[in-house]
Amino acid sequence: MPDRGPLTPAGAGGGGVPKGAAAELEKAPRAIGRMFDAIAPSYDLLNHMLSMAIDVRWRKRALRSLSLRKEDMVLDIASGTGDMALLAHAASGCAVLGLDLSGNMLREAVRKCGPAYMAVQGDALRMPFPDAAFGKAMTAFGIRNMADIPAFLREVRRVLRPHGTLVVLEFSLPPYPLVRQAYLLYLTRVLPFVGGLRSGNRAAYQYLSDSIQRFPSPRSMLALFTEAGLEVAEMASLTLGIAHLYVLRSPGAGPDGGA
Repeated sequence: MPDRGPLTPAGAGGGGVPKGAAAELEKAPRAIGRMFDAIAPSYDLLNHMLSMAIDVRWRKRALRSLSLRKEDMVLDIASGTGDMALLAHAASGCAVLGLDLSGNMLREAVRKCGPAYMAVQGDALRMPFPDAAFGKAMTAFGIRNMADIPAFLREVRRVLRPHGTLVVLEFSLPPYPLVRQAYLLYLTRVLPFVGGLRSGNRAAYQYLSDSIQRFPSPRSMLALFTEAGLEVAEMASLTLGIAHLYVLRSPGAGPDGGA
């Protein structure tokens, strides 16, 4: 594919971290964009820390659910630094369009992914794409940062084709008491401390820890998906419930899951 060139601005950007983000869980798009701009250089390390370095295996599992082909153009929502896009292209040769609020994150994604990746800076609640534009979409560790999850799901349904598939990968709290207790200790003490030392921005890492703890349970997410008119084709608990994979289909989807 030819080089797609620089970022296409379609929404918020900026720099710095919203004051009190950890306490208030500020999820306004501009605030989220500024926060991720600030931690972009250390974000890849953050995801490996959060998942205890097994997130690559989770991502590959999620991508298998999309049945990617070389001719696909996949929408990567909350694309971040492009980890999902990089794995998707490596596995299938597909092209990826990455959407994210943070310009700094997208610049890192463009650097990593090369010409098969097109970056669009914009808001996932108001995507700058026409109806039924994509057959396949994915979001990894991004849905919990959405200010309005039902609105986000409705917007995804709008841009998906009738036979479209959305794959959602997100952190969750383990249901097993001992595992949950250990993981909460890790989230509340270890991650903010180490992340803050690494980035110089403890507030951002505290926010990310809090966002996992306050994210809806898998059962609640199933209800949200159904209310948005998306069919839940699969839900899988990963690594003792530290993360969950959801495979969703737009109305009328067939077994192949996409265009």
